[in-house]
Amino acid sequence: RYDKVILIFVDAFGWRFFQDYVEQSEFLKRFVVEGVASKLTTQFPSTTAAHVTTIHSGLPVGESGVFHWFYYEPLLDDIIAPLMFSFAGDKQRGTLETTGISEQSLFPTQTLYQKLQQYGVKSYCFQHYNYAKSPFSQVVCDGATTVPYKTIPEALVNLTEAAIAESEKSYFFLYLDTVDGMAHKYGPGSIQFQAEVSTLLLTMERLLYQQVAGKLKNTLLLITADHGQIEISPETTIYLNQLTPSIDKFIKRNAQGKLLVPAGSCRDMVLYIQEDHLDKVYDLLTEQLADRATVYRTTTLLEQGYFGTGEISPLLLNRLGNIVILPHKYETVWWYEEDRFEQHKLGAHGGLSKEEMETILLAIEC
Repeated sequence: RYDKVILIFVDAFGWRFFQDYVEQSEFLKRFVVEGVASKLTTQFPSTTAAHVTTIHSGLPVGESGVFHWFYYEPLLDDIIAPLMFSFAGDKQRGTLETTGISEQSLFPTQTLYQKLQQYGVKSYCFQHYNYAKSPFSQVVCDGATTVPYKTIPEALVNLTEAAIAESEKSYFFLYLDTVDGMAHKYGPGSIQFQAEVSTLLLTMERLLYQQVAGKLKNTLLLITADHGQIEISPETTIYLNQLTPSIDKFIKRNAQGKLLVPAGSCRDMVLYIQEDHLDKVYDLLTEQLADRATVYRTTTLLEQGYFGTGEISPLLLNRLGNIVILPHKYETVWWYEEDRFEQHKLGAHGGLSKEEMETILLAIEC
C-alpha cells in the first residue's frame, strides 16, 4: 500500500498520442522503463463529462447518469450542459442558477474523497480557476481540499510542494485541459497540438517528476486520460436539420414547445424522437446516413452493454434519448443554429473509433 498517490488526468491524451510521443519524451519513457504503461478502453460515450464524473465519484456512467456535454434533464425539462451548469448552447457558465435548481440534484453526491476521508486519507483536488469552484466541481469534489490554479507550472509546483509537505496519507488529483483544447481547435495533427503536448511533457518531467523523485517515500504517480481524439472537418459536417428539414416534426418538444435538440456531440449525436415516429425516423436516418454514420436505437446499445454491464440507473435512462447516431471515422453529424449550434472543431471525441476510445494508465513509483 502507498502512503501517497498522485493522479494527473490529462484530458484527451489517449493511447494514440502516448505512442506518438513516448520515444521523444523522457517523462513518458520513464513509465515504460521503470513503471507500467497500459492501454485501456474508455467508457462509452468517450466524453469528458462521463469520465470526470467517474473519476470523482467512483461511479460508472450507467450509475452516475452524467454521460455527455449536452443531454436532456427531466428536472428542468430542457437540454443542459451539465459541466457548465448551463442550458445547451448558452455561451456563459451558470445559466441554470436562474432556475433555482440545486447542483446536488443534478450530480452524484457520493464522492471518492468522502470515502478516502473515512479511511483517514486527505484529498487535494487541483483544477483550473475557471471551474475549480463551479457547481459541478463543488458537488463531485466534496471531501477534498480544492486548489485552483491559473497556469500548469503553478499547478505542478503547488502540487509537489503540497505532496512533500503532507505528513499524512494523502491523494492528489490534478486535471489538465489544454491538450484537449488544442486538439479541438487546431486538430490532433497540428503544430499547435504538438507544441502543447511536447511542452506539457517537458514541464511534467521538470516540475513534477524531478521535484518529487527521491523526496517522497512510498508514493505512486499515475497518469490517465478520459479519451483520445480523432481528426474531423467542419466542411464535411452533416447538419440533420439541413439534410432533413422535416425531422423537426418528429422530435420531442418540452412543455414550452421547444424542440429537445441537439444532445450528445457531433461524434455521437443523441436524439429524442416521439415514440410513435421512432421506427420511421430510424429507417429514414439509416437510409440517409448510410455511407457516413450508423444509426442505433438506444435500447440496442443498452442491451449490448455499451453503457456498462451493471445495473443502469433511472438517472441515465431518463436522460438518454431513443436514437444515437455514430458517425464513421472522421465524419460528423450535428444540428445547425447560427451562433448557437455549429461545428467548428478540427478534432473531436465521443464516438467509438480506436482514436477516441483507447486511453492510457501510466504508473511509476516516485
